[in-house]
Amino acid sequence: MADEIFDLLEDLFDRRREKKGKKGKGAKERSADEVATAPARQPAFIFCSDCGTKNESGARFCQDCGALLPAPGPEPQCPSCGRPAPITAKFCNACGTRLRAS
Repeated sequence: MADEIFDLLEDLFDRRREKKGKKGKGAKERSADEVATAPARQPAFIFCSDCGTKNESGARFCQDCGALLPAPGPEPQCPSCGRPAPITAKFCNACGTRLRAS
């Protein structure tokens, strides 16, 4: 459990560092061409949007409840304000826009 939390926090800090444009220790300067052609980083795991179980990144179905897992890709965003929104969110926590039915 502690390892899972550590992995989540590490991933969040990496994303934040990338957004702010900061470089980690020993990071080299990359050209715009290298950045544009670099492969997208796949998450090491996918959380089930129905039950919240952690599944491996290549899984198509949840190992706990059998639900179809979300396809890897860009993080879902609020259509109104553009802020990232969790898959399970019904409303945007920034502007209150309804994100999904039910």
